[in-house]
Amino acid sequence: MTFYSINFLLFFLAATALVQLSKTPKTQRRVFLLANAVFYAYWDVRFLLLLLGVIWVCYVCARLFESSGKPAFLYGGVAACLALLGFCKYYNFFISSFARAFGLGSVGTLNIILPLGISFYLFQAMSYLLDVKKGAITAERDFVKLAAYISFFPQITSGPIVKAHDFLPQLDRLHRVRKDNVYLGVTRFVTGLTKKVVLADRIGVAVNAVFAAPAAYNGLSIAMAVIGYSLQIYCDFSGYSDMAIGIATVWDFDLGRNFNMPYLAENPSDFWRRWHISLSSWFRDYVYIPLGGSRRGRFRTYVNLLVTMLLSGLWHGANATFLVWGAYHGLGCVAHRMLGRRGGQKKPWQTALCTAANCLFVSLGWVIFRAESVGKAMEIFRGLFRGTGICYVNVFTVVYGGMIALTHLYARFRRNANAPEEALKLDTFRGKLLLSVWIFLILGLMYCGNSAFIYANF
Repeated sequence: MTFYSINFLLFFLAATALVQLSKTPKTQRRVFLLANAVFYAYWDVRFLLLLLGVIWVCYVCARLFESSGKPAFLYGGVAACLALLGFCKYYNFFISSFARAFGLGSVGTLNIILPLGISFYLFQAMSYLLDVKKGAITAERDFVKLAAYISFFPQITSGPIVKAHDFLPQLDRLHRVRKDNVYLGVTRFVTGLTKKVVLADRIGVAVNAVFAAPAAYNGLSIAMAVIGYSLQIYCDFSGYSDMAIGIATVWDFDLGRNFNMPYLAENPSDFWRRWHISLSSWFRDYVYIPLGGSRRGRFRTYVNLLVTMLLSGLWHGANATFLVWGAYHGLGCVAHRMLGRRGGQKKPWQTALCTAANCLFVSLGWVIFRAESVGKAMEIFRGLFRGTGICYVNVFTVVYGGMIALTHLYARFRRNANAPEEALKLDTFRGKLLLSVWIFLILGLMYCGNSAFIYANF
């Protein structure tokens, strides 16, 4: 069920009532787990057993490590998670690639249904095991508590990926649905809903048309589609994150921040500190730093950056385009390390120039990310210089792009990524009236076609 459906509203209201009626943290953890199970089973009850199996493996491996002191149990749990992810997501890709490389023809690929949110909940499961290994937390004795964390429904579909040491302690206290949290959560949710159904989905119609047949359009149309997709994926993904964070906020949970004005980044490294922050920090803490980070000399730092970004690209999907996209950003981060300005404060025009150049870098990267193949991406790049063809400048891309730019600049001026929604004070009559008008405008401007969240595919 999607966050903006009647079914979800009824489900969430019923679950919220149970949360509020619970008298102890232990009872609430059972309510959270029940809500998680119902939400996940609504998609496909068969894969609920797989999710519970992953949780059980993590629970047992951590307990065995604690009792024996042997890290092999934790590494075994991590290996099991990686093996499951590799089979579900990458088996067909690697088998087909191997067959093509050695001219073996058709091989036995499998019709594998990708379980909902598997990339996200497996990363949370591995976070738990690795945090236990580092000593950041102790092995959890309460199975329900661990299960409530790994399967937490607001973010299981598309994140944020919350680390175990940040989330598990929140399950030790009693959660109450308070007015301030409801106001903040509702505002954040409506912000995300606007990004998704009004901005992303409207822009996506034009983007899909151009990317489906790039040979039919001229360079200006393709350039607008490239810009449009940069806006679409930001609004779509940050919109989901805002809705997930808003839902969790109503229940008095803190999922952190997943986006921080990413298109104001001045370089590729800065972009990844602002975009999908939960995934970036996961790879930083559990891949980049364990590889040695920047502590083992320049060359090793460059290798670590490339490896981390390649794995990040591969995490997004089983396609050569994601590997190329990961390498593209990895090389961008390496280039920034090698050539970046050291010390000193930039002048305003220098900041603006760096921001514009980085936006161009990121936008061209999104072409590789979205394309069905590297060849299709090259076709779009060549089309940028075509003078003939259909001229299609979508009004939604222009208008909504301007709105997004102004919102970014306003938040930059206020030095607060959440400044626009925090300006709406729901404890006043004026704030409630503005929210009512806002929701009415969403209903009038939303795209009513079928449009799934982009990151639900990963």
